[in-house]
Amino acid sequence: MGQRKRFIKFKHKTHQLALRLGNNPKQAFARLLQGILVFLFGALILIISDRVLVNSLQQELIALLGVIIAGIGVIMALVGYLSMSLLRLYHMINNKD
Repeated sequence: MGQRKRFIKFKHKTHQLALRLGNNPKQAFARLLQGILVFLFGALILIISDRVLVNSLQQELIALLGVIIAGIGVIMALVGYLSMSLLRLYHMINNKD
């Protein structure tokens, strides 16, 4: 019985999160753009570390930082995109008004 209760609680929390994220398209678009910019910044760090720095441990660490920043940007852009599209549709379908 406890597992069913946890599932219902999880379902309720994800429903609330989907409604909150899909409710504001301007904020979702801003998240998408911010994610794209953060990704481009990470990609720029990668390109600079490849083209400018000599092969060394420092170059690899800077490249790793660029990959991490680019990954964060991809996640941010993904959340913004999903908020604009899928979660917005979910919000419209489940709207009781």
